Amino acid sequence: MQTSAEEFILIGVLFAIVVAVIIFLEFSASFSAALFIGPNQNNLCENQFTAAQYGWPNRYEGTALFRSYLTDCCYNQQTAKSTCITHWCYYNYSGNQNAALNCISNPPPGVLAACSNLSPSNTAALESCDKSTIVADNATQIQSCDISNPQCIPGDSKYCAPCLGQ
Repeated sequence: MQTSAEEFILIGVLFAIVVAVIIFLEFSASFSAALFIGPNQNNLCENQFTAAQYGWPNRYEGTALFRSYLTDCCYNQQTAKSTCITHWCYYNYSGNQNAALNCISNPPPGVLAACSNLSPSNTAALESCDKSTIVADNATQIQSCDISNPQCIPGDSKYCAPCLGQ
């Protein structure tokens, strides 16, 4: 059974696409700063929520494809709910600060429902690493950094204040 030239070209194109996607995923961390998406290692979690709140670009950080943990997006279990509510309120009322602040003080049922999952997999529960003392390098392994501790404890984030420069 012979394959036609069209089948050969189709297989070649599909193979090239698969290889390109694999290379992109493998090296996205090293060249994502030059792209418009992914972590750029500036300690600011830039996603749809921070874009609405601060006007930063939406680099899709904290999403399944660009998780950005231990790079830009951090997770603090104690403040996850308030972070999530704040993000959703600014997202829902983008451009209307008074409405967003009213939403934060008295969150509607839709915002509370969106914040029912307070795990690090909820992009709205993530905050910028420069504002967090608790960081996650993936959805299951949470590492803490006590900024009042003058020593860098093994396992602490490279972005925690005592660990900078080590």
